[in-house]
Amino acid sequence: MTSYTAPVAGSHSEEGTFYRNCRAAYVAVFRSSLVNISSKEELCLVLQQAGRNPSRKVLGKYWTPRTTKLNFDDFCEILKKEKPTEESDLIKAFRTIDLNSDGYVTHSELFKVLTSRGEKMSPEEVNRIFSVADTSQNGTGDHSKIGRLVIGQNGILSTPAVSCIIRKIKAIGGIILTASHNPGGPNGDFGIKFNISNGGPAPEAVTDKIFQISKTIEEYAICPDLKVDLTTIGKQQFDLENKFKPFTVEIIDSVESYANMLRNIFDFAALKELLSGQNQLKIRIDAMHGVVGPYVKKILCEELGSPANSAVNCVPLEDFGGHHPDPNLTYAADLVETMKGGEYDFGAAFDGDGDRNMVLGKHGFFVNPSDSVAVIAANIFSIPYFQHTGVRGFARSMPTSGALDNVAKATKITLYETPTGWKFFGNLMDANKLSLCGEESFGTGSDHIREKDGLWAVLAWLSIIAARKQSVEDILKEHWQKYGRNFFTRYDYEEVDSDSASKMMKDLEAMMLDRAFIGQKFSVGDKTYTVERADNFEYSDSVDGSISRNQGLRIIFSDGSRVIFRLSGTGSAGATVRLYIDSYEKDPQKIYQDPQVSLGYNCLESKLIHCL
Repeated sequence: MTSYTAPVAGSHSEEGTFYRNCRAAYVAVFRSSLVNISSKEELCLVLQQAGRNPSRKVLGKYWTPRTTKLNFDDFCEILKKEKPTEESDLIKAFRTIDLNSDGYVTHSELFKVLTSRGEKMSPEEVNRIFSVADTSQNGTGDHSKIGRLVIGQNGILSTPAVSCIIRKIKAIGGIILTASHNPGGPNGDFGIKFNISNGGPAPEAVTDKIFQISKTIEEYAICPDLKVDLTTIGKQQFDLENKFKPFTVEIIDSVESYANMLRNIFDFAALKELLSGQNQLKIRIDAMHGVVGPYVKKILCEELGSPANSAVNCVPLEDFGGHHPDPNLTYAADLVETMKGGEYDFGAAFDGDGDRNMVLGKHGFFVNPSDSVAVIAANIFSIPYFQHTGVRGFARSMPTSGALDNVAKATKITLYETPTGWKFFGNLMDANKLSLCGEESFGTGSDHIREKDGLWAVLAWLSIIAARKQSVEDILKEHWQKYGRNFFTRYDYEEVDSDSASKMMKDLEAMMLDRAFIGQKFSVGDKTYTVERADNFEYSDSVDGSISRNQGLRIIFSDGSRVIFRLSGTGSAGATVRLYIDSYEKDPQKIYQDPQVSLGYNCLESKLIHCL
């Protein structure tokens, strides 16, 4: 009887792969498999290239005092005997260096090991290794790409708090799940936002790279059994495949890091006296059932002493209580009506993720967002933070009124005009060119983080009130008397026919760019507007060199007044044409008029469109 041994499936291919790997390592060092290994040092180098980590003892076994050379076949035989280092051995070795078990090796820890154990390295060699390992550039060598997640208790963190925490812990970035200022809930809006290591929104270069990478993903892995307790503050660890150490999820107090940052910016003692002292300022704060509720309760009520009932709708709800969490006169109508009653001196509302704000004075006196940032700029040294840092520059988005420009001109502080989007402000802040900025869409902030910050803006206003001991209305009226007033309004024409909207914008641009358009006069009531300049706004970023084109059509008049047209959203639901009217007035007899009366916007708009 004859016997037959069936070949093991894949045995030939495995052997072929082994020799291909041997040759790849060999050629990487010697350029050819015909070249011999001529020293122990060369043997060590080529073994390391092949994924081995030979000790002196191992090298001595194959390179004896009698050895003068080894060829490629000798090398292959050595590799068969010396197996690659197992991952478990690497993990064990890493843990002996990672003394505090935090998943990172510091420079000092690595330096001590590599200059005192085994084949000792020089300080220069250790520094060279560490400069490669320190991918996060924060002084630690990471043994895995992502080894730690930090999450707010109960999954709650405001967008400004996320920016604060990213910067505090030197995270590589943060992911924000938010409906922002839009309706939320199962049938509402939902967005995923990525902020980079400076705490600000990812720039287009990053999001474009993410998008390109996403198109190459063929599969992804999930951990369906990984259950995180979001209610308990502390660290939770999970053993995951292909991780050198347990994966850590840290649940933190949602408010404390952010509150501590604000304590270092504002004079909390002065604010506490304002809100709970003998001449207490009565405030009404509407969190609109967004995430800022716990921050309002902790900071304004518990710490600064405002009565608990001064803050309403402070319990975060996933659908915002069925309301639209946008802090404006339309969606914060309940607050507006309450303020009109005259019981409260100061009112404010915040959006769903806490980065936008609306400020009201007694009897519902409305503070336009463009005026808000201008008033803060004019009184910026009422805030201790700026007394220490100084003021580097102001900035506004292009559609925002020129109220901030008037303050910048008077104070001789540089003013930057950027496209809409906080990332443009972030670039200027990172370059130490910007201290305070704002947008007409109820966003105000400074360089303390890289996001607009609703609660920061409210504390800034309260600081100004505490310093000046005046009402919101009196502060704003004095501001207009000194700097003049920019009457400002915006109208959104939604779901218009995309083709018609695009044609209108093209025709309008052609009219504006015609030389004959410059110098034309448009009369509205007793006011005449003379066209000084017209363009399609383009922004050249002085920091990263990027250029943003076609940001909106601007008609700029000789007194600084402006009319702006922007087109957005040309999808199946139609387009949105946004019209901004910014009319400057310095006549003391006219600065207190109602904006709609002063602007006469229908007349001005119709006269411009008629020119088409």
